[in-house]
Amino acid sequence: MQFVWYILFFIAAFCTQASVKPITETPLIVGKTLSISSKYIKETPNFDVYLPSDYHTTSEKRTYPLVVTLDGWLVSEATNGVLSHLGDTASMPQAIIVSIHSHDRFAWGPKLHASYSGWTGDVEGFSQGRSQDMINYLQKELFPFLKSQYRINDFRIFIGASPTAAFGLHTLNAAPKLFNAHFLFAATDVLGLGYTPDTTMIDAIAKSFEKTPDRAGFLYVASAKREAERNPVRYTLAKQLREALAPYSKTFKLKVEHIDDYGHYPMIVPGLLNAIGFVFPRKDWDIGIKFIEFTNNGYQTLTDILAHYQMLSKQVGFEVYPNLNLNNNAACIRAIAQRLRGQGRYGEADELFNYWISHSPSSASAVAGLAVSKELQGEAKEALTLYRKALTLSEPANTRRKEWLTGKIETLTKK
Repeated sequence: MQFVWYILFFIAAFCTQASVKPITETPLIVGKTLSISSKYIKETPNFDVYLPSDYHTTSEKRTYPLVVTLDGWLVSEATNGVLSHLGDTASMPQAIIVSIHSHDRFAWGPKLHASYSGWTGDVEGFSQGRSQDMINYLQKELFPFLKSQYRINDFRIFIGASPTAAFGLHTLNAAPKLFNAHFLFAATDVLGLGYTPDTTMIDAIAKSFEKTPDRAGFLYVASAKREAERNPVRYTLAKQLREALAPYSKTFKLKVEHIDDYGHYPMIVPGLLNAIGFVFPRKDWDIGIKFIEFTNNGYQTLTDILAHYQMLSKQVGFEVYPNLNLNNNAACIRAIAQRLRGQGRYGEADELFNYWISHSPSSASAVAGLAVSKELQGEAKEALTLYRKALTLSEPANTRRKEWLTGKIETLTKK
């Protein structure tokens, strides 16, 4: 009988749990999927657009680099996750990511031969020769559309893997101004494919550089180490690429490597981190430590911050901006402004709060931060005006902030 009661108890517990419903349920949206008509690509592809987390709250003066992938799910989710995290922790510039969902990711490479790649099979299905169609689509249709819709600057990164890496290498030869940086994964063997049976893509790229020797850019190529050990010609090809591009190293940066412990596609994630560190070096992008140093240098914190970002901008070739408001992170204008305010360095703090407001005019946090500073300085009238403005900017759902601002306004009004 006791056994029967145990059975009934577990059935009742299971039924209770099964009847539990979520209190709220809303879709999780991280981007949007679009398509545009094309006269170059018959099967018009969809593309996903991922915007930086603060895109809709920053001013028109802020523009972002563009990151493009052709591999759909294979690369896009990892790319968005890694780049969003690093951008939101001040470890690289925030970027706009566009992932093109091709109907056939093998279509966009040029016509190629096995040449010196170490391949023994047919490469016809791997690289189907429609590269110019994709170049035209990007150059004449997609990029102009994106530029008209989003605040994109002129710095573009291409990310490709295996067959789409062949397209990326081809653009270095056929459309050298299409991208400023190329991150190519599962690709050291692709270097040995050629436009003719007795040449390699390295040969074609080298000839292209002879015509434009002052070309600036970044090229990162990587594959799994275990694949190179099975096909050692990959090491030879990596060496040949380094030698071919060495004369242009003053303006064009190259890194080729084979990554241990990860296979053909899994190596994309560590490879992506290495590629980002190649273009945005950790020694310059460990911003949190540098921000604290800036506050200890004297009484020109904002000047020092902007000077550092001017150096970073010159390094990468486009305008880079300090992050305004990061969660639990000292590497942003908000955190340093609050730090200086807490030290009684109100002049510097106010400069930072005003910079934040100029780059994010709709930010209630920025305006409220300046209001607190003015109140602490005894400027009650200006503080009251700012608190009222912050209240009008506050989101309706943020009841905690609205209650706090209302209390501040009532207190100052009574004085």
